[in-house]
Parts: sequence; C-alpha cells; structure tokens
Amino acid sequence: MFKKEEIPNTTMSNLLGCLETALFMRGGANRFCASRKAMAKSFLIPIILLPLTLITVLSAHPAGALNASSMQALAIIYSLRLFVYLALFLTVVYTMARTMDKLDDFYRFATANNWLTVPAALLMTPLVAMFMNGHYEWAEIYPLMVFITLYSYAYTAFMAAHVLRIPMELACFIAIAGMAIHQTSLDILKWVAVGFIQLIA
Repeated sequence: MFKKEEIPNTTMSNLLGCLETALFMRGGANRFCASRKAMAKSFLIPIILLPLTLITVLSAHPAGALNASSMQALAIIYSLRLFVYLALFLTVVYTMARTMDKLDDFYRFATANNWLTVPAALLMTPLVAMFMNGHYEWAEIYPLMVFITLYSYAYTAFMAAHVLRIPMELACFIAIAGMAIHQTSLDILKWVAVGFIQLIA
C-alpha cells in the first residue's frame, strides 16, 4: 500500500504522464513508476472505469432494450473480457520484455498501459452522456468512438516505444497485438457463452 503522503504525488505524476503521453510528449512515459507495487495498484484504474464500458455496451446494444438476464450476461462477458484481455496482452508484452532483458521496463509499461485508459475514458464520457440523454443517435457518435479508440492505440504505441526503448515499428506491433487481443477475446467469450447456454438449455 502507498503511504498517505505518497498517494497525491503518485496520482498526480501518473495523471501528468497520461496527459503528456496522450499529447505524444516523450517525457510522459518516464512519469509512471517502474515498481511492481505501482503496477499492481494500477490495475484498479481499468476496474474503476469498467462501469463506463458496461453502460455504453448495454445502452447502445443493437437489440434495443434488454431484459435483466440479458443485461447480466452481457455485463459478465464484458467484465471477463477486461481480465482476459489484460492477462493475454500483458503476457505477450512480458514475453517480449523478458526476451529483450527489459523486465524493469515492463513494470512501467503495465502501469502506464492501465493509467492510459483514463484519457480515452475522459474523451468518451461526454459522447456517452449525450447519447444517453437522447441528444445523438448511436450511429452519430459511433465514428467518434472508433476514432478515440484508434487514437488510444496510437498513444499506447508511442508510450511502448519510449517505456520499453524499442523501435516504433515494434511498438506499433504491440499496439496492434493489443487491439487484436481485445477484439478476439470478446469474440471467444461470446462463443463460449453461447455454447454454455445451449448446453444447459
């Protein structure tokens, strides 16, 4: 656990790191702590932001209004997707970092990767709020959501290049691998869920 006096400094440093990295400033990557303890703490950030994802998915589902059981099933699937994605993605990066003898940099990468969900969430929140208030249809904000998602992968690649001190081409591979794992893990979980439902039906 962080000491009380460490929390404001650590949080502020991470938030500044988020801002600078999202603006493609090289110094942002160095603001994230490289310790294992900081890495473990950083997993609270995507968990805290998970409700935003669930609200977006449930309110924008193409089937329209969902019953309680369908909402619970989707909430479970998307919650599991977060953990599966993080586990697989960070395993890939860990393997690469270990091969390149950059394990110390891996801890900083994992911390930064978790904290960098904040800028994307801040950009998406107004769009989700306007959609839920009826100001816009999903089809109107969806292109912006896609743009924000791609932007988040772009600054993730930028962060990876400077944290792991690797060529940008390899950093882009890491970001693209993360995108592929993110989508594939959802497809697999949906397939497993459908199979399980058919099995017990």
